[in-house]
Amino acid sequence: MQKTLNRAAVFAHYDKNNLIQDYVVYYIKELKKIADTIIFVSDSDLPDFEQNKIKDFTEVIIAKPHGEYDFGSYKRGFQYLETEGMLNNIDELIFANDSCFGPLFEPENLWQEMDKKPCDYWGISYNLSGLLLHVQSYFLVFKSQVFKSDVFKDFIHGITKQESKDEIVKKYEIKLSQILIDNKFLPETYLKYAGDIAGELMFSQIMPPFIKISLAKRAYTFIYRIVLNILYNKYKLKYPQELIFNYLKKYSEPKRLSYNIRIVKGIFFRFRLKERRLCILGRWFSW
Repeated sequence: MQKTLNRAAVFAHYDKNNLIQDYVVYYIKELKKIADTIIFVSDSDLPDFEQNKIKDFTEVIIAKPHGEYDFGSYKRGFQYLETEGMLNNIDELIFANDSCFGPLFEPENLWQEMDKKPCDYWGISYNLSGLLLHVQSYFLVFKSQVFKSDVFKDFIHGITKQESKDEIVKKYEIKLSQILIDNKFLPETYLKYAGDIAGELMFSQIMPPFIKISLAKRAYTFIYRIVLNILYNKYKLKYPQELIFNYLKKYSEPKRLSYNIRIVKGIFFRFRLKERRLCILGRWFSW
């Protein structure tokens, strides 16, 4: 699929060791295939030799701690595009962050699928917090009618520092979807819910383009390797497995046998009572 739209991406990054991890470098290179411009915004103080890893693929690198999490980086990237007069030259705006391994397949294929769906903005998956359904913010694509609207601009400019990640989710991730829906902007997602690597993905009929690192860390056991190998064989994935395993070896804690048993159990059966959802063999049912 050839690029027919001008796209800009704001990529939010944070690393407590002030590094750009190898999986992030891969992500940026793949993102460049579909984004004409990438604004890389880090909440870390990155030395020049780290920035050089992605310099050839980015328009600008803004690396200065701000403590406002991913949405603070999205705000700074959007403000850069606005200040430089670039918003009028793009048709789609992408917000992405470093909380995922991926893309697991060619990003053009993702657009090929999502271009079939009528919407004003889209993401990879929905999430349900209480009774508030929202599009998850680790990967979002806004069409021009959204990011040029006053309601979107007011929201972005209103982002401020919060005390916790939970507050960020409540005040910005959930609220963004609610504000856009209230203003008649139509959302869509590639998947219906984010998948757990040791659960839904084993039985999935559609491969998500990303694996959340937080889920991978929790499921990093011998079961994880088995599930991942099944997925690679089933979908012929091109994503380098070593990027996943090298990272998890460094940053995941060893798991006990009891944890492995819980993971195996979770593959076949689990439930979320508050959300009134039940999972059997990777399929979720609601009541």
